[in-house]
Amino acid sequence: MHIAASLLRRLPLAAGIAAALPLAAVAAPPSPTELDRVQVKVSTATRSERLLSDVPIRTEVLRKEDIALRAATDFSRAVELINGLRVESNCQNCNTSEVQLLGLPGAYNQLLFDGIPLLSTLGSVYGLEQIPAGFVDRIEVVKGGGSSLYGPGAVAGVINLIPPLPARSGGHVQVGVDVLKGTPQKNADVRLDLVASEADAGLSVIAQRNWNSGIDYNGDGYTEITRKNLKVGGLQAWYAPNPGTRLRLDLQVTDESRRGGNRLHQPEHLANIAESLDTNYRRGSLSWDQEVNSDVDFRLAYAFADIDRDSFYGGLGDVVTDPSAPGYDPSQLDPSVPGSAASRSWRQYGRTHNPLQYIDSQLNWRLGAHTLAFGVQYKHEGLRDDNRDGAGQRLAVLEDATFHNLGAFVQDEWSVRDDVDLVLGARVDKSSELDSAVFSPRIALAWQATPRLKWRAGIATGFRAPEIFVEDVHVDTLGGEQVRVRNTRGLKEERALTTLFGFDWRSDPADPVWSWDATASYARIRDTFALGEIQRGDDGQLTQLRYNASGSNVLGMETNVGWQPSPQWRLTAGASWYRSQFRAPQRIFDDTADGGDTVIDSRDYLKTPRWTGVAQLSWMPAEPWETFLALRHTGSMPVLNNRLGELHRTRAFLVTDLGARWHRHLGAQAQQEVSVAAGVKNVFDQRQKDLESGALRDSDYVYGPRFARSWYVNLRYAF
Repeated sequence: MHIAASLLRRLPLAAGIAAALPLAAVAAPPSPTELDRVQVKVSTATRSERLLSDVPIRTEVLRKEDIALRAATDFSRAVELINGLRVESNCQNCNTSEVQLLGLPGAYNQLLFDGIPLLSTLGSVYGLEQIPAGFVDRIEVVKGGGSSLYGPGAVAGVINLIPPLPARSGGHVQVGVDVLKGTPQKNADVRLDLVASEADAGLSVIAQRNWNSGIDYNGDGYTEITRKNLKVGGLQAWYAPNPGTRLRLDLQVTDESRRGGNRLHQPEHLANIAESLDTNYRRGSLSWDQEVNSDVDFRLAYAFADIDRDSFYGGLGDVVTDPSAPGYDPSQLDPSVPGSAASRSWRQYGRTHNPLQYIDSQLNWRLGAHTLAFGVQYKHEGLRDDNRDGAGQRLAVLEDATFHNLGAFVQDEWSVRDDVDLVLGARVDKSSELDSAVFSPRIALAWQATPRLKWRAGIATGFRAPEIFVEDVHVDTLGGEQVRVRNTRGLKEERALTTLFGFDWRSDPADPVWSWDATASYARIRDTFALGEIQRGDDGQLTQLRYNASGSNVLGMETNVGWQPSPQWRLTAGASWYRSQFRAPQRIFDDTADGGDTVIDSRDYLKTPRWTGVAQLSWMPAEPWETFLALRHTGSMPVLNNRLGELHRTRAFLVTDLGARWHRHLGAQAQQEVSVAAGVKNVFDQRQKDLESGALRDSDYVYGPRFARSWYVNLRYAF
């Protein structure tokens, strides 16, 4: 596998294994046009439904059929099917993760639900796994900031989860299991759709549960996959009193308990390491879409999210807890003994409250060759983070802040000619953390050079205000001690400029057998937020300071190819290359203040590989059957081990998945369906082999594929 990974890493982009055409066979008998899905309607790029082949800003689509074939139960597993988009784990203890896009970390993209921001600051920490696949009809990805319709921080792009809008009453029941290292990860979900006879109103009720025990990869008694119990319930309702009006309501309640580390059946403060989260997450939105006449329509929307979370980060550290082992001292496990390990860990509990309010408006006015969009958006978020003891008594208020941003945008989608579309847009945003408003112009151009070839280009600007970020509400641990992030005094906002240039080609617009696209991108970020080395402060607390680096440059290229010689066969593949670097070396480790002699500087973004790739071959041997062979390549990347004081360059990984799905339609009108999906994920068990072990491990030293080899089976009945 090392040889295969090395060869894939060195394949030139022009040779392509390339593809963001998001990988999959189809649930019903496919047609050749499925290759580039030119008939799929999308809405993310311009917030107006258009055929995929017509949108001026390139949009990649992952459909529910793709997700069902791979039996992906949540957003974080489904979205990995898209080339150039990867989910990276950031904690060995609690499995927090982020979506990387265009070679940039998760903070540079926007995650939306039906066009509305889905996750708050705290929700972003573990929210990727808390989005059930049953809530999603398709996922649309727009890379780069070519549209002004979304917030200023969407520099790398937006990921929009589009919910289903059923045309008839029905639903499904689904159960499955994923057996990983001998431990079952179980899931069950149900959906019930009630649609009025005229299809002008509907109600959907969705529920999902995922649960598993803790999983230990290397046998050291400490988990790599948390013990988890996730319960999600939701309601989606819509009403169209007339053809030009639609009201939509979405509500979701999430209750999740997760814990990683060791001694999972003891209270957290009696574990050597424990990261424990009990989260209650409530979110919802109400939207009104109105067509005034054939030339004017508007949308008004309100969304909220409210999170209450009880947490524990820390533990006893390297303390003997086995009474029969040498060195056992029961006083170290007694919180009432001053100076004991338990007296410290007793004070490592926390409670966080994170409310979010969001108002969105957009007016579209079609004026000849122009479609003008105007809008105002307002976001208000609060975050209170308390340090508490094991009895729930508040010890300190770590964060108590509110942030708001008022933004206005205008965008002109101009059909210059039949073959040329120009999108001109600009935003003005006033953040509560900045003294003055920020102006962010954006432009995108699409040229249909021939019926087979379309060129696209875009330039976008954006910024990130110095607020509280994901790293601040997720606490790393090092040797059982908490490591907290703090902003330096006078932290300035980031400013970003992103450019993209590329093309889409199809062998035949009406009946494509081949498709190929490629995109080059460049992002320049000024005053980049960077995290310094871990240091012990005057209060004895381990901290990392966020500061403004001089800036950074991210240069990248993606290329995608698809081949469908017949309805039964389909091959898609893709490769991405990104060089993400600071303009000047940054200090990431320095232990000289503690008497050491190690200093490490680096220009590279950590945990960001240069090369990634995806490929999938789908085959339908007969109508009830679908099979697939999939590859996912993750290239070598720099990763810092804070315990050892070493900067490592990891090896490359090539993950192989095999699977099949059998489905049969039932009933007089074939509206019922029974399906079984089964397969093996990560056949050759490609994952990190130098995992940190024991109580003194660095929880941040984790990288590459998140899951070991597993066997899965999924049963589904739709009616």
